[in-house]
Amino acid sequence: MTLFSKERRKKERKQRMAHVVFTVQSGKHPKRVSSPVTATAKDFSSVGMSVVTPKIAPDGIHVMYDTLMITSNRVDATIFPEGGGAPIRVSGKVIWFRSADAPEGSYIFGMQFDEPSSELSEWLYLE
Repeated sequence: MTLFSKERRKKERKQRMAHVVFTVQSGKHPKRVSSPVTATAKDFSSVGMSVVTPKIAPDGIHVMYDTLMITSNRVDATIFPEGGGAPIRVSGKVIWFRSADAPEGSYIFGMQFDEPSSELSEWLYLE
């Protein structure tokens, strides 16, 4: 339970930080893919993560939707775990976004993975 509302998350979150490089693929025109964006991933679970990024629409392709919010776009990302380790590939859709508190002018989005990643789960639950 949070201060103002019921906790909606169904999976435990791990507060880990990692660099991430992501691209956005147009849901309307799948051959249209943005250039890579370097960002910071945090707040992981086996089914999703949040990403703090300086761009919400790389190359004009919005992380969440095409024109008029009709078609969902896709996000493909590579996570570079803290302390080294093999990069982890994930893909899915953005389910929310907003302005981030810091750094100034940045955004944060929540990404839901298409499939749980066994590599990500292993990294998350290493103690």
